[in-house]
Amino acid sequence: MSEKYVFESTEKYLKKLDAGLSGRVFRLAMDDGYDYELRFIDGEIVEWREEGGPLHWETYGCLKSDEGIWFVASVLSGREPYTCVTLVLDEPQSLVTMCVSTLGYYPKRPRLVVVDYRFGAIRVADQPLPAKRHGFTNDLSGKKITWHYANGFINTHIYMTERHYRIRMLTNPKTPEELEQEEREIALGLRPRELLYEEPGRYIRIRKNLYLISFVEDNMNRNDPDRGGNNLMVLANLDRGFDCGRTFSRNQKTGGVEHGMFRAYGEVIVEDIPIEHEPSPYRI
Repeated sequence: MSEKYVFESTEKYLKKLDAGLSGRVFRLAMDDGYDYELRFIDGEIVEWREEGGPLHWETYGCLKSDEGIWFVASVLSGREPYTCVTLVLDEPQSLVTMCVSTLGYYPKRPRLVVVDYRFGAIRVADQPLPAKRHGFTNDLSGKKITWHYANGFINTHIYMTERHYRIRMLTNPKTPEELEQEEREIALGLRPRELLYEEPGRYIRIRKNLYLISFVEDNMNRNDPDRGGNNLMVLANLDRGFDCGRTFSRNQKTGGVEHGMFRAYGEVIVEDIPIEHEPSPYRI
């Protein structure tokens, strides 16, 4: 029997998953030439197929970002390497963005997630397909947002460029004793001091003040193959001050897939943050 991925989680979001797509059918016309049909059976199960192909059954998670705009994620069952498909279904504009994230795409970096970004439209009966698409943007470059998660975790995203971001941690999951031990080991030369948290990111404009943001912990994983590689994807609504998103990574102990959906509340800030002025340890 194929694996069943459960998306309901209590770790990092502030409300239950949405079941608003239950009973809905979407026909997607992607720019790469592939067409898909999605039939949301209920709040957990979606049937989908590529045009002319066999029918597939998957579990999914959904969060509503705004009226008619849905953030949907599904880890495809029976796939190796592990594959997570994330969709932004934009009914007001009849548009769709699809992100296909593959865990283990590079055999020698099995923790690293690689993301393929695809754009398209939603077919509406008796209407032509729209000419415009969601697209990559530099709108967020230079902005800083502090995000508050349900488990008490707080951090600030610093969107450095249209391809890179940094994080300032405002809470730390490590205990004071763990932090003290870490500092002693660093002072004794038993471990290196952590490099600046800077990772590659892509930003897609859904509409004004609504962005799909994708991060991959590539630099962390390149420095230490046993860490990082995680793909975090969020749909950030700057008008309403919240995001909805999902994680996708490999469990360090079991090697299996880890995923979860979440919400966070955020605020745009204008304060000067010292780490935004530090030179990058990863880029020339």
